[in-house]
Amino acid sequence: ERSNANLKHDFGNIKTTHIQRVFRYLASDRSAPPPAASTHHHQALPSLHSRRSNFKSYRRNNMTKIAELQDKGAVVAWSPIGEYADVIALGSKEKGGIGFDDYGGELELYDWNITQNNHDGGMPEPTLLGSVKTATRFGSLAWSKGDVSSSILAGGMLDGTVNLYKPSALLGAGGGKVPSDDALLASVQQHKGAAVSALKFNPHADSPNLLATGGSTGQVWMMDIASQTNVVDVYSPNGDENGCNLGGEVTQVAWNSQVSHILASSSANGSVVVWDLRQKKPWCELRVESNCPVSDIAWNPTQGLHMMTASEGGGGLKLWDLRASTSMPLTTLEGGHAGGVLSMDWCPHDDTLLVSCGNDNRTLLWDLYSLQPIAEIPSTDADASTVAQNQQTGGDFYGGGLGSSQQKRYDVSWSPCRRGVISTCSFDRKVQAHSVIGLATKCGRPPKWMSPASGVSCGFGGAVVSISNNNDANSQQQRFVKIDTVVEHPELVAVSETFESEFEEKDCIAYCHDMATRSTDAYESQVWSFMQIMFETNAREELLSYLGFDPEKIHSAAMEFTDNEDGEGGDGSNLPSPPPGGSDDNGDATAATNGASKTPSTTMSKRAENAVQDALLVGNFEAAVECCFRSGNLADALVLASCGGADLWQKTQAQYFAREAKSRPFLSLVSAVIHDRLPDLVATSDPKKWKETLAVLSTYGKSEEFPE
Repeated sequence: ERSNANLKHDFGNIKTTHIQRVFRYLASDRSAPPPAASTHHHQALPSLHSRRSNFKSYRRNNMTKIAELQDKGAVVAWSPIGEYADVIALGSKEKGGIGFDDYGGELELYDWNITQNNHDGGMPEPTLLGSVKTATRFGSLAWSKGDVSSSILAGGMLDGTVNLYKPSALLGAGGGKVPSDDALLASVQQHKGAAVSALKFNPHADSPNLLATGGSTGQVWMMDIASQTNVVDVYSPNGDENGCNLGGEVTQVAWNSQVSHILASSSANGSVVVWDLRQKKPWCELRVESNCPVSDIAWNPTQGLHMMTASEGGGGLKLWDLRASTSMPLTTLEGGHAGGVLSMDWCPHDDTLLVSCGNDNRTLLWDLYSLQPIAEIPSTDADASTVAQNQQTGGDFYGGGLGSSQQKRYDVSWSPCRRGVISTCSFDRKVQAHSVIGLATKCGRPPKWMSPASGVSCGFGGAVVSISNNNDANSQQQRFVKIDTVVEHPELVAVSETFESEFEEKDCIAYCHDMATRSTDAYESQVWSFMQIMFETNAREELLSYLGFDPEKIHSAAMEFTDNEDGEGGDGSNLPSPPPGGSDDNGDATAATNGASKTPSTTMSKRAENAVQDALLVGNFEAAVECCFRSGNLADALVLASCGGADLWQKTQAQYFAREAKSRPFLSLVSAVIHDRLPDLVATSDPKKWKETLAVLSTYGKSEEFPE
């Protein structure tokens, strides 16, 4: 692979007319040898002919430049309008020409024609869409979001004026000059003779016409522009009528990518101030460099608390995480620029890519995953061969010194609409457009904007939806969607169509009921019945009823349960013998005479087990506890009550104490302690047993109540 300079050296001794014939041959498809001027020169031609494909490959892989405007010393702003994605605005920052006379500036709109295929394989020729003369030159330029009729072009002039232009007037000029009165929307003189060095429109949809401006005297102003009118409300970010002064020239302003009322401004004194416009005060301040200008700042497109700063005096690129620290950067990007950084821009379509240009005549593409530069964008065609050779041999392609100081670039910016396209401005009065799509893949992964070229999705009923790119260059349609139907089992298709037609006319419950009725198989009928129940609003109750568990009947059976002495488990053999005399100390009978309860038992009859189990299956703990009481299984009643909630537990305790207190006197003491009823215990105690009563109070009485 050879650069243009090497090719010119090979042709150095050949006559001009013969050079033209040779290049015409290289561009053709003929296999015959090219005509030679003499035998001496003809000997060099076969090697050139063999390098034809390599040379074209070099141009394709290493020349990132896709368009160029010469003799344009300007500040630029890409069009954010989708239908004018190739349009770029240029505001002249140098007077140009010869002599010392100042003829003012000019605002021009060019169409790069990047997507046009009428340039025969070479670079497209940019088209001038319209221009307007200005009294002074530009210091900065910004283009607001919106459509053609609502967007605004703002120019920061060197005399401190902010001019607001209507892009629609220039886009429809047909390449001619537009009178200033027709293109100018409003003019604001706020910076009082100081150059407007920074401009940015708010990128958020809720305030697209909010413009932040910064001047060379250190002042920052906000301009709220009424849509397509000359009404402009000007205020300071800190609410001071006299404005805020950063103590040095404002080098850049940047709106936060996630929060619309957060603005950052960088200064030549080495500081960055983050403003909260709602609170009208600084949110934080970063001391990036000591007495070293911060040349540029950029917010992470997807993370609102990540910021990149660039220093002009050699500090390089620094990544800040404002959540962690405002005094120490998260990291510094090393291995790139040897000197200071003049400009940088964070890719809006892939937050892992960043482009920068510096004092060392280099323009680098960074991979923020590895925090390393992955490619260099050459300044000239001759530089491209040097960069390509170093990359292929593994050498340091960031060698610097690839051009003179005049070829140094002072501005780089990504296109907001064309993914992978950037613009560069250099001191040799060239504005270029570069495609870095190929370079971006050098990090080992495709850029985020490279969506899959094709895809497929399968739907119900054999439907297959596919998307793909249209490879026909003559067709305007770039992508298309295709819907097919793939039939593998025709009988299944017939069944599904029948299902869809029948299901459209009925609801889910009715359809399942009909299918259960029509089914001849018992198992299938049962499945459809279960499905019908699942669609009911009270599906749980319906399911219990379908399974044969009626909660009402189970509740009644448990609450009225009595063991039949003549039935199973009712002969009394499993019950303990009553105490002698059949009564307690007070003469009360221990067994219930109405059959509602039993003497405490350690076993449970089969009928009682079934009644308790049925109550538990339907979740009726109260009925299960009552059945245990009626069958004499008091311990089981207490265990079940602990699972049935606090109310059931307290009710069961009270019933247990009332039932067993007479036969077990100590339970009266337990009940009084648990329910905090010691005064009642004292009132009903035997005076002769005053020692026991006093011991109870001493043990269980509260400290504050014991003296009483």
